[in-house]
Amino acid sequence: MMTEWTSCSRTCGRGSQSRQVACTLQLANGTLVKAKDRDCAGPKPASSQRCEGQDCLTVWEAGVWSECSVKCGRGARHRLVKCTNPRKKCDLSTLPRETEDCEDYSKCYIWRTGDWAKCSVTCGKSMQSRVIQCMHKITGRHGNECFSSEKPAAYRPCQQQACNERINVNTITSPRLAALTFKCLRDQWPVYCKVIREKNLCQDMRWYQRCCETCRDFYAQKMQQRS
Repeated sequence: MMTEWTSCSRTCGRGSQSRQVACTLQLANGTLVKAKDRDCAGPKPASSQRCEGQDCLTVWEAGVWSECSVKCGRGARHRLVKCTNPRKKCDLSTLPRETEDCEDYSKCYIWRTGDWAKCSVTCGKSMQSRVIQCMHKITGRHGNECFSSEKPAAYRPCQQQACNERINVNTITSPRLAALTFKCLRDQWPVYCKVIREKNLCQDMRWYQRCCETCRDFYAQKMQQRS
């Protein structure tokens, strides 16, 4: 016959507990009387054993710190702290910190974008551009520490109203007479230059300087015809 185990001798950590074990004899009338240990079959059950106290007051479990709340300067980070004591008895005076200050300067430089420029043509399809700069978020200084993979687009397509191919040359406003030393870079009026050439206006220096590429080809063909 065995009694229940007593409480653990320690409320926190390793201890011991005991119980009463006795060999008994049951009489014909049901009464139990104590007998000698050798009268009971089998080994005698243990009357004591080790145990673990369940009332420890410092069983806190802290999780991993989160990332800093800011990527350029001082911020805060957090973690989850919970009481893992089986009876949820943890000493609040030993509670680990759940929040602390932090500093992170990994993303102080960011891409700054300017306004989109006007479409490069007055009719038809073309491109427009904008200025992209790598700048410090706080000081505004230029740098080269921005991530190239995050760089915004500097160009995008744009479309104006459809170009009118039927142009009346008489409605074109005549440009001012420019110096004869004008350096030809490209046609300034690509839409009109074809018409100006067809109307033999390339001979006029005012039109020539606006459509120098087209008119230069015009003069080249004239020279071939004369030879």
